[in-house]
Amino acid sequence: MINFSKLSSQEFVSTVESAELLVSYNVTNESKDYQFDNIVFGHVVNGVKNISVSNHGIFDLHPNMVVMGAAEMSAHVELPETSSIKPATCFTLEISKEKVGKILDKINEDFSMPELMEEEQNLSPVDLYYGSGGQYVLETLKQIQRLMIGNVRFKDYWIDIKIEELILCSLQSNMYRVLIDSYKNNKLLDHPMAYAIKHIKENLSSKVDINTLADKACMSKATFFRQFKHHLGTTPIKFIHEQRMKKAKGLLKNTNKSISVIGYDLGYSSPSYFTLQFERVFNISPLNYRKKTFNL
Repeated sequence: MINFSKLSSQEFVSTVESAELLVSYNVTNESKDYQFDNIVFGHVVNGVKNISVSNHGIFDLHPNMVVMGAAEMSAHVELPETSSIKPATCFTLEISKEKVGKILDKINEDFSMPELMEEEQNLSPVDLYYGSGGQYVLETLKQIQRLMIGNVRFKDYWIDIKIEELILCSLQSNMYRVLIDSYKNNKLLDHPMAYAIKHIKENLSSKVDINTLADKACMSKATFFRQFKHHLGTTPIKFIHEQRMKKAKGLLKNTNKSISVIGYDLGYSSPSYFTLQFERVFNISPLNYRKKTFNL
């Protein structure tokens, strides 16, 4: 357990069958690197957490905000405002993909994936969310934390129930798309469609031929279109553009390349067409997105 009366940085880890909780108490600005490959939720009680995630840039996590990741990723964390006078307390809950997958399986028995996707068509594909996660999400996270730290009867059973509640709360919030994208991607790992998706992601800078994708999935072109729409809730062409735009966001944040060069690097011969696709996916132009990112 953390001894908050001691003016020294400490960590405490609590593990149950399907989840692990890390509690960090820091009194100095220490930097640390973390690696996650499950579903992870994080928030701070005191202080500010400066987090850098590959392809997502740098952002600050304040109290009452929640960060959620649903893909394998590494994170570099710093605590710029931390001192013995202003200590930082951080909670990180990692839940196994298998556990979350089973919960979403049950939901998907009543709501097919395309139907789940229809309500949030305006949101872009993401594997990381940070911001105001909704009061129910934060409160449920705190309840899980208290259960994992405390000594209660039927502990594992209580935590299983609360994890299911957490996922349901997240589906009601703007974390919804993160979970759905993660669920789809994991479901497709052993599906022939996975070979087509892998080919798309490895060839974002060049022309992607639909016939080649159908061949990768061992399907006719017509069957491929139907199966793609069924499993991913979108068309192959829209999916290709969305994957390119995800990469474009990272390039706009983390490089000094011009917008035209980024467009060319992602297979667009026309800068105006690249801008059009970016606006379609994110409802903002690449130029304004870059200005907003750097507060220009």
